Amino acid sequence: MINLYQIFIISIFAALGAIFRYVLVLAYPFNDNILNGVLLANVIGCFMMGILLYLVNQMSFMNDTIRLGLIVGFVGSLTTFSSFGGYFFELFEGRHFAKAFLHVLVTTSLSLASLFIGYWLISQLSSRFFN
Repeated sequence: MINLYQIFIISIFAALGAIFRYVLVLAYPFNDNILNGVLLANVIGCFMMGILLYLVNQMSFMNDTIRLGLIVGFVGSLTTFSSFGGYFFELFEGRHFAKAFLHVLVTTSLSLASLFIGYWLISQLSSRFFN
């Protein structure tokens, strides 16, 4: 059954995630740099996902509505793989093949690494402070 309250909470968190992503893109525009707002949004989002997955799976103190708001709403709108694909396409279409594939390699590597680092970091902190 559809829970309108959960949809509302997800929407609020999604708006905040989208705003944060937009601020990152403004602060770090594409230009000719590999370091850009889309890359940062993906790395930060994956890092946060690692933390949230640990908190949800290992500590289970977060209620379902807040979990959905943070994971589906905030992180879902912050991580921008559609923008990631669009940037790849622009580089590829502009015949900047090395930059296009470097963009894919750097973004996916750093994003996945940050997810594991986020999970590991919060597991270390939680075992130090909550046990």
